[in-house]
Amino acid sequence: MSKFDAQFAGRLDGQTVLVTGAAGSIGYETAQGIGNSGATVLVHARAADHARRAADLLVTNGNGNGNGRYLAVAGDLGSLAGVRGLVDAVHEAAPKGLNGLVNNAGAAFAGKALSPDGYERTIAINHVALAALTDGLLDLLGKGADGVAAPSRVVNMTALVESRGNPITDWSYPGRYKQIQAYADAKLLALMYTYAQARRHEGEGLTFNAVSPGAVKTSLGSKAGGPFKMIEVLTNPFLPRPEKGSRGCVRLMADPGLATATGGYYSSAELKKSSKQSQDVDAQERIYAQTERELRAHP
Repeated sequence: MSKFDAQFAGRLDGQTVLVTGAAGSIGYETAQGIGNSGATVLVHARAADHARRAADLLVTNGNGNGNGRYLAVAGDLGSLAGVRGLVDAVHEAAPKGLNGLVNNAGAAFAGKALSPDGYERTIAINHVALAALTDGLLDLLGKGADGVAAPSRVVNMTALVESRGNPITDWSYPGRYKQIQAYADAKLLALMYTYAQARRHEGEGLTFNAVSPGAVKTSLGSKAGGPFKMIEVLTNPFLPRPEKGSRGCVRLMADPGLATATGGYYSSAELKKSSKQSQDVDAQERIYAQTERELRAHP
């Protein structure tokens, strides 16, 4: 356990947490940190072999004296059918309930293409899949809260670039496509949805918070191509390791002092204020309502 994590040391023995996109970078470090607190971590990747490899590596690297466990689960978050497959896999792996969900998985793309459900891919993965996965696991999160008599915690990954986003309503993203703008828009949608989630589920034994990892080394750019790849090449040599980017997620899961904290935005693992437009409650509610309509239209 790092000196940073020790500041917020809290035990998660007997609890189960799902971390999406855990095969590398921030997701991997998040899974490691949560395992350090004693949790059983469901290690997600798009492909089953990648998930198994990440889970094996987490065990091999050890988790200090945390005594955590790592179990692989897989599902392609690029389609709602893939999300449903992951929901089924998690129900099978954790039938007694989930105590935490870290929606870390994200993606960016050099060119525009639509998901099988008709959404621009950046929005499909960074927002729609996040919402669909959470919705499909609400029953397990409720069971987990009842099992330990403490709220189950949901952490949604956003990004500093949300401040450049627009709360768009046409998620097929018509018109000219710009990689960075699409990513900013998707992260803003997810953040505003998180705020609305927190209000809707207040008092139900669930907490919802958003985390920006800040500027750290990741492989997002090399996978995405386009401007993001150029930014990664130029900045990665000067940025801190992914472990720093995982600290907000680990803190929100393990810090006893945040057991009931909800509706917050955390950057550098500290409670901060997100962009002014992200705090527009009416717009948050519109995004929440549209998201719910979209999920119900694709059962």
